[in-house]
Amino acid sequence: MKLKTSSLLIAGALFGAAVMPAQADEAMMDLLKVLRDQGTITAQNYDLLKNAAAADKEATDAVKADVAKVNESMPKITTKGKIKIESADGKYSFQPIGRVMWDAVSTDGDDSGKEFHGTELRRARLGFQGKVEDFGYKFEADFAGGDASIKDAYVSYNTKLAGNKTSIKLGQSQIAFGFNTAASSKYMTFMDRPWYADKATSPARQSGVAAKVSGKAWSAATSVTQGSLKDGTTEENEAGTTFALRGTFMPMKSVQVGAGYMSVSSNAEGFKFSNHLTAHEDPLKIGTALSSNDYDGSDAFEMDAVGIFGPFHALAEYNAYAANSKGNTDDVDVNSYSVEAGYFLTGESMKLKHGLWGGITPKSSAGAWQLAARYENTAIDGDSIEQEADMATFGVNYYANKNVRFMLDYSQVLSNENNAGDLPEPSAVKFRAQAKW
Repeated sequence: MKLKTSSLLIAGALFGAAVMPAQADEAMMDLLKVLRDQGTITAQNYDLLKNAAAADKEATDAVKADVAKVNESMPKITTKGKIKIESADGKYSFQPIGRVMWDAVSTDGDDSGKEFHGTELRRARLGFQGKVEDFGYKFEADFAGGDASIKDAYVSYNTKLAGNKTSIKLGQSQIAFGFNTAASSKYMTFMDRPWYADKATSPARQSGVAAKVSGKAWSAATSVTQGSLKDGTTEENEAGTTFALRGTFMPMKSVQVGAGYMSVSSNAEGFKFSNHLTAHEDPLKIGTALSSNDYDGSDAFEMDAVGIFGPFHALAEYNAYAANSKGNTDDVDVNSYSVEAGYFLTGESMKLKHGLWGGITPKSSAGAWQLAARYENTAIDGDSIEQEADMATFGVNYYANKNVRFMLDYSQVLSNENNAGDLPEPSAVKFRAQAKW
């Protein structure tokens, strides 16, 4: 059986109209016109092909419109570095979060007989966060100690005030005081914070109300809280009321300065400052206290400055804390400061996010390497005890990717003495394997 050339052309054109992309329709019609004008196909066949192509185009456009509508309503799912589910309009989201930090520590007690050699699950956190239109929420608990301890647990309202980002948090969150305390452990340059950070001299999370307004080059935050949640509750009589205020300003893109004030009312727990010297499990400590019957509240001030210049960064913070006495003894003053510097051998830069450290993404699949050093000093002036110590810490950080990091620190107490004489000057070698999501 013989097939006419015109029949083959008609069949081919119909098949092409069905399978070729929309942008080829015009070229197809131009070709059919040429064939008609040359007499290869009749005018009747040309009309037949033209109508068929138009019908196929309408059907194809209808299918594409339906697919586009489905895609517009589909949620956005992010899996790179985190798992986040977000509605197509961006008004709703849900994200599981967490971190694991496993440490190996060996301390030298400087002939004191007080040492630690072992491992520790420093943090093992699980939680979630998200938003519902203008409202946000976050919950995170730490299971490292065997029992769950609440870290963040709040509902927030997010809006704009005079064009500036504004957030009001109700629940337990970071109080508005201090850089090294508020900076997340996920992004700290060293395994341990300075002595004054995350202690009574610069407390971290407490339960209450916190608010923050952020402009392009500045931020202002405040909080009114009543201690950290224990067994799901706080009590003003036990913890007192803490009022905090903090502001930041960026005089240039790579430099940020900040300052804060904190006031703590008298409470039944009194005042106690105590911190391990070289590592989280070091038996040797620095500290002082005021009993509850003599404690009359506290006042504290802090100042900090951050500079980021390409792969180099520097951070300095000063903390002045005064625990007031009712008159039975002298007031207790704890004055501290720390200075750190770091350099990325592979060219990355530290990042600031919401006025604090943010995450690092290596430039290469081989990861990123960072060298860092910190010097810190704390001086305690109390009624019955005076103590002053300083310490140097050196660190090497390897960022395998944006979620996994390995850290190696060496800390050495350079001097440690009180009004009774010299005290041990311990040292420690510390290693951490960390993952976050």
